Amino acid sequence: MKKIAVAGHENCIEMVSGDFRIAVTTEVGPRVIGGFVGGSDNIFRVLPQVDMKGVGTGFRLYGGHRLWHSPEAAPRSYAPDNVPVHVYEMEEGGILFENDPEALTGIQKSIHINPLGNGLFRLTHRLRNCGHWTVSLAPWALTVMAPGGMAVIPQMRDPDGYPYAPDRQLVLWAYSSYADPRILYGDNYLGLKQDAQAEAPCKIGFNADDGWIGYVNNGTALIKYFEVYDGDDIDYPDNGCNVESYTCKDFCEIETVGPLYDLEPDAECEHVEVWQGLGGLPEIRTLNDVETALEPLLLSEEESACCCGCDDDDDDDCGDHDCECHCHGK
Repeated sequence: MKKIAVAGHENCIEMVSGDFRIAVTTEVGPRVIGGFVGGSDNIFRVLPQVDMKGVGTGFRLYGGHRLWHSPEAAPRSYAPDNVPVHVYEMEEGGILFENDPEALTGIQKSIHINPLGNGLFRLTHRLRNCGHWTVSLAPWALTVMAPGGMAVIPQMRDPDGYPYAPDRQLVLWAYSSYADPRILYGDNYLGLKQDAQAEAPCKIGFNADDGWIGYVNNGTALIKYFEVYDGDDIDYPDNGCNVESYTCKDFCEIETVGPLYDLEPDAECEHVEVWQGLGGLPEIRTLNDVETALEPLLLSEEESACCCGCDDDDDDDCGDHDCECHCHGK
């Protein structure tokens, strides 16, 4: 395993998939602290290593990509991850990063990362209840992106569908405004821009039936694909959101959320993201730019489903998808 330093974080393990490289810190976490597409700068925002004000738990943001559990509440959500993680090298090039159970919650977090080739990684996030009672939670994968870009959320519209019932909802947090100029509204996409001059934060949430959220910035893009769950027994937190995006003057977050689980002692749940790193893009500042420059490069629904669910060494898992599966380099 090759180790590199990223923005003051020593002993980071570098993983490579095509032109997309990520760096996972071993000194805290589990966290992905670096992301590089071709010769790009770090696509993630790395933050000063200081305790977060107002929570009193010793939690530090650090930046990069982390695993939490929703719904958010203080102090539960802010259990610190300030100690080294356990690292296990797995078969087929995958690596497991795991912490000890949180003293505050009894929840153990792990992220299993597999390079899939062609600029793709699969991240399997797991929460295990090591406590003594059942906990209701949803796995929540948050990625802190470098400033200057825009989060992109696809809308699933059916203009010719049933006209007498709503088909989507946009959720805003208490400190957010529908009139915020950082929110872009289009027929096919929503956008949330990062603006270093903005005084107040803004957060939006949505149920993205297309199963992805992305961030475009300075000629690069990170697309995070995930599985969407439907059914009468499926419930998502935050008024049904499976994607959320938060922006402030320092960074922008793109977040995916799994459904709520009643996690019994010794049980675990998982949430899978597939990351696609794209470089060499033209400037993307509007939702029209998204349609013309980004949309043609996205994985199809069949491809993303295959990459989210199939093992690297078992092509048979792709049998249900009529696709040229990127996760096998085809």
